[in-house]
Amino acid sequence: MISAIATGDDGTRILMLGVTRENITRLTAGKPIRVSAMTHPGFPTDLVIAIAFGETDADLYALLKDAISKDTRITVVPETKPGVQ
Repeated sequence: MISAIATGDDGTRILMLGVTRENITRLTAGKPIRVSAMTHPGFPTDLVIAIAFGETDADLYALLKDAISKDTRITVVPETKPGVQ
């Protein structure tokens, strides 16, 4: 995996993550990936990203439920169907 931080034309920070086939294999085996300054030097020290894979939202919830507390804000983006806006 690689990580990069760029600045867009409007000054917005863009965080880029590039995953390898090995990362995909790990994710599909139910092993989330944690990205932080400790594992990726140069990454923002005040940010940690957890990447997980699940076939469904319920699968993702089952995988992440131990990290979810009453203060956790969760957003589920519904799947877009072709031809439906």
